[in-house]
Amino acid sequence: MSEIPLWTIDQAMAGAEREWRRLHVHPADLAGLSRDLRDDLTAAWAEGVGPAELIGTDVRGFARRLADEARVARVPFEFRRLLLTAVVGALPGILIGYAIVFAHIPVPALQTQQPGTGAVLTAYTVLAALVVVSSLLTVWFRLRDLPSMGHTVLGMALLVPLAGVLVTPVTMGFAALVDYSDALPVVAIECGMVAAALAGATILARRWSLRGWTATGRQPLPATPPTSPA
Repeated sequence: MSEIPLWTIDQAMAGAEREWRRLHVHPADLAGLSRDLRDDLTAAWAEGVGPAELIGTDVRGFARRLADEARVARVPFEFRRLLLTAVVGALPGILIGYAIVFAHIPVPALQTQQPGTGAVLTAYTVLAALVVVSSLLTVWFRLRDLPSMGHTVLGMALLVPLAGVLVTPVTMGFAALVDYSDALPVVAIECGMVAAALAGATILARRWSLRGWTATGRQPLPATPPTSPA
């Protein structure tokens, strides 16, 4: 008994709620789970049973089991899968764009030793456009089976260009600081800037597209089909 940590009810609830949020449990279901668990812990405490004795030492595992048993709805954000697809989809656009920027693909406006501001702006605009188009097409064709993916792509079409507009001056400023070097570390940093902007816009677009799932009248995820009675 002495090895069981002496948690308070609030500490146990905080750990369980963190796990439910990590699992993207729907807010309405999370509130219900939290309310029921707090009632159970409070009643047990009144009978002299502490949270650790009721839950055990693995709060996260207990929270997962409780969510599974309650068959709660989970908001299908799929952030990891979406971000990976978006970043991988952006790679062809990044490669082609940098080939243009560094004159591996001839562009007359960029064939001078010191390109002007207009030429540099044009080059980076082309890069941003190629990244957006490449990423959107890949996300749509690879993930169109996910809920609300059409709205996600629409949101990305609006937010990703805005992110590109915001990140382009930053990327250009960094490129100017390093004298438009095409060294691998410099190119990696610039690609990282573009990827970070793309990731932020993608997450916002996905959250926007699934706003109906987090409203009161959301559609729950399909449950396991019930077995027919014998």
